[in-house]
Amino acid sequence: MRSQFYVPVDGWLNRVDVRVKLFTMIAVIVMCSIWGNWVFLTAMLLVEHLFLLSTRISARKTLKVWSFFLPVIVIVFCIMLLTVHLPGWTLWQWGSWLVTSGTMDLCAVVALRIADIVFAVFTVLFTTSRAAWISGLAGLGLPYTAGAAVTDAIQWLPTYAATVHDLVLTQHIRGRYARIGRHNPLTRTAAWCSAHVRAIIAAPAHMSHLNRARSITALAHGAHIDRMGAKRTYLHPAHMRLFDWMLLILVLVYIAAVIVMMVVFGW
Repeated sequence: MRSQFYVPVDGWLNRVDVRVKLFTMIAVIVMCSIWGNWVFLTAMLLVEHLFLLSTRISARKTLKVWSFFLPVIVIVFCIMLLTVHLPGWTLWQWGSWLVTSGTMDLCAVVALRIADIVFAVFTVLFTTSRAAWISGLAGLGLPYTAGAAVTDAIQWLPTYAATVHDLVLTQHIRGRYARIGRHNPLTRTAAWCSAHVRAIIAAPAHMSHLNRARSITALAHGAHIDRMGAKRTYLHPAHMRLFDWMLLILVLVYIAAVIVMMVVFGW
């Protein structure tokens, strides 16, 4: 289905245990939030892109993430450039507006932090199916109903986006704005606003239908087996393979190396 983050490909990262991916994601977010070394942040961003490429996630998906978050990053960068004043070499001065090397470094670090955190989250979202989410959360001790609710909440945004996309296409197919041109800015704005209003109204019923379809699909793929009053069992329960343990140890070693570089060497 289009209304999900998960990309159904046979990649190595798709087979990694959800708990390892969650731990790695949280570790990356914490390290990027604490350590403001631009070399580390740039290297982390390159590693995340290599992970997506090696696990067969299409470049179109990566570009779609960039197309959504790059304007946000640019806006944050420009706002900080205009409002933050740090000591350093003067790079640009126009009246009372002064841009120093310290300000530029901080803006670049914040932009890289946002990009690192975004791709750390989307690397997990792109490589984790609904059944894997539920089984992994159950492995962490979360009940099935709570795990299913968390999974459905994760999929709310792509579901809403798919609904808006379908409504806009329906409006154009029916020729609602044909007289003033499909590519007219007013046409696109009117179609966008109308589609969002209709999507908000239709969201509960649409989400209910998709959640039922996802539940049936997850059941068919072994997400759960309901045995009435007995304890819920899982056909494919989350389990740590040797590769998962090795990856977890590698992440722990990497975290230790980052701590050493931060504390001991003061980088």
